[in-house]
Amino acid sequence: MPTTPVGSHVVYYDEHGEGHPLLLIPGIGLSRLTWWKQIQPLSQKHRVLAMDNRDAGDSASCCAPYAIADMAEDVAGLIENLQLAPASVMGWSMGGFIALELAVRHPALVEKLILVATSAGGPTQVPPAPEVMAVFMPNPGEDVETRERRNLALLTGQGYMQAHPEDFDQWVRTVGAKPMAPEAQQRQLAAVMTWEGVSDQLCQGCAAPTLVVHGDADPLVPYPNGQRLAAQILNARLSTYAGVGHLLPMEAAERLNREVLEFLG
Repeated sequence: MPTTPVGSHVVYYDEHGEGHPLLLIPGIGLSRLTWWKQIQPLSQKHRVLAMDNRDAGDSASCCAPYAIADMAEDVAGLIENLQLAPASVMGWSMGGFIALELAVRHPALVEKLILVATSAGGPTQVPPAPEVMAVFMPNPGEDVETRERRNLALLTGQGYMQAHPEDFDQWVRTVGAKPMAPEAQQRQLAAVMTWEGVSDQLCQGCAAPTLVVHGDADPLVPYPNGQRLAAQILNARLSTYAGVGHLLPMEAAERLNREVLEFLG
């Protein structure tokens, strides 16, 4: 199994293709498998490494609270251990928080940055509605399919899941293959909720060329967050996906893959 030690922690990753390295960081409660629509297309041109965050997938579990900064150090350790620097980094949702924290803390490790459905955090962040945040609350006894059917209907663009039942089936298989323990998901949620953000550090601390990708129907990280993020980073451009929700890598995979390849060059 491809793992690398970072301090006392162990990070798992999958590796595909050859070329310049591109590291994929998933969102809260998710494993590397949720990039299933990106791996094959992107690895045709790049060495793609899809990692599991701590407490998720096949990376080591934790027993104590941690912060977004700790997960960013996990990514830094992986890049350094595998001698990937400078690498391109793509983060989705919480993975975008981690990627931003990495870029501010270790700018020499990041060549290009792709931020998908995410924000810079902090007091200017536009929060989701309470009923959207409720998807992260544990519901004992509920099976994976029931939970994900409800959550995906809420998080995707209007009518997407009805039009793409095959994606729903694949998502349920993917989440079910690497289920996250409720206590682990609560640790990740606590890291998200206590993150102070990097809004006040972006102008000085993030010099990497950046592609900000955001759906204008995102209910979890509302679209104004993407607009603000692109405006705060000097070398950033915003790509808006009309009618697309929070699960953009699944909902608009073909366009995303094309734009990422063009951006990376």
